[in-house]
Amino acid sequence: MTELTQSEKIHLGTKEIAKRIRQQLKEEFPECAFSVTHEHYSGGSSVTVRLMKADRKIKLRFSEISERALCSYYANRYTPEELRRAQEREYHQLGHFYQNYNADLWNNGVFLTYQGYMLLKRVEQIADQYNYNNSDMQTDYYDVNFSFSLDLGRWDKPFIDGVGFKVDPDLETRIDQRLEEAELARQEKEREDKLRRIEEDQLRRTRKPSIPSGATHVIDGSGFRELTNEERETGQPKENLEKKWFNGPVDWKKFTLEL
Repeated sequence: MTELTQSEKIHLGTKEIAKRIRQQLKEEFPECAFSVTHEHYSGGSSVTVRLMKADRKIKLRFSEISERALCSYYANRYTPEELRRAQEREYHQLGHFYQNYNADLWNNGVFLTYQGYMLLKRVEQIADQYNYNNSDMQTDYYDVNFSFSLDLGRWDKPFIDGVGFKVDPDLETRIDQRLEEAELARQEKEREDKLRRIEEDQLRRTRKPSIPSGATHVIDGSGFRELTNEERETGQPKENLEKKWFNGPVDWKKFTLEL
């Protein structure tokens, strides 16, 4: 699949995206049963994929979980019975699959087999082809094409796990190929962003000065301040905010009283 631009992803809409995800899951995992739904709400939309029935063993049996893993969760104040109930539930809301497989870690309350982890990771990759994430956690800025959720089963319909090992030689190849494509797309976006910043900087430096001749101080979004050396050299304000310019020395107390 050719990597879509952010604009193309937005214009597809979550209804079409859900349809495409459903079709690709059917092609890659024909013996599994998935539910793919979408929802629109104020300020955004979401896509939820649920694996309802598997053709291979997805969850570890409680007896297959290592003592090392169990002890680490006992230390986090879970009792053996709580862990058993969590593992044997028939509905699980899963987390993301960023790391490599580790049998000693649970995924939002469920320990997975290797083949289960890889299948679900591939499901997330398929959905991620149509998403983007411009969020910035440091500024609490959230910007995605859609919110994505991945579940085993549904709250009112249990997940049916598979039995035994499923030979799927192409699964890891598809996963690795998608990882390479995503990395190339990331590098390309990084290169384009760098070129855009260079062009904007060149444009800013070649524009006619907008700072009044002789101005030395300004009041803007950051308060009362002296012009920077760069602003004096380029004649361009640091930020495009509403400003009040001052020439020469400023009687700050007098100005405050006038406000």
